[in-house]
Amino acid sequence: MQLTYSSSERGDLYREGKRQASDTRLDVDQITLRIGHAFQWGRRPAYVYAQVARSRVDPGGSLQAVDANTGIGDLGLMLATWPYVNREAERYAGVAAYLSLPTGSYDPLKTVGVNTNAGQNRFAGALQAGYGQRLRGPLAWMIAGDVAWFGDNGAYFGPNPTEETLSQRPIVSTQTALTYSVNHWASLGLSYFYNTGGETRLGQSGWDNRINLHRYGANAQVRLPFGRLTIEYGGDITTDSGLLEEARWAVRLTSIF
Repeated sequence: MQLTYSSSERGDLYREGKRQASDTRLDVDQITLRIGHAFQWGRRPAYVYAQVARSRVDPGGSLQAVDANTGIGDLGLMLATWPYVNREAERYAGVAAYLSLPTGSYDPLKTVGVNTNAGQNRFAGALQAGYGQRLRGPLAWMIAGDVAWFGDNGAYFGPNPTEETLSQRPIVSTQTALTYSVNHWASLGLSYFYNTGGETRLGQSGWDNRINLHRYGANAQVRLPFGRLTIEYGGDITTDSGLLEEARWAVRLTSIF
């Protein structure tokens, strides 16, 4: 079982790589509950989980006319397996499939100005592949890539006076991370993420808002008698589209039963 509290602060608005003059603010606080199970799939280790979140979205600055909104997010499912495991050399290769179901709270009127819904009113899925290994001594490295697909949201206002269908192209993502094991009980990590693609359109309008996002993360983990505690901090380095995430904090507790 995993319980996570995260807080995100977003600020400047970017369009086509250019910072806009408006003073935008958007704060998101979220609590996520994840229930998972590890098992053997044939001779391969595997893991499956289901998760759901409760979030509060609070606009500010030039967006303060938009009401804050609290709701339950979409149900997320994941299945992962590791076709290559070398425990002696500490090398691992894995693949995972993700599915998001439109079960969360959603109101089309809450997409006017800025979307403050916890649910997204559409199906989404992703496929991911990753590789990790011990480099030398306490240092380990991993790299992963994934592609995410999105179904249509048939009830979206955005800047339009009437409901339209929101469509989005796939997003391609890569990430890499270094982990340093301080001792048997604690570790430190640094990570880098890159996302591209994901253009959107309303109705039959042209595709726009292409994502070109670089962000970083840092984390510390410690093993406790009742589970593993993780503290994460990160944010966007640059973005071409949307609100720049200035800071993101997360505190995560994982317990095994």
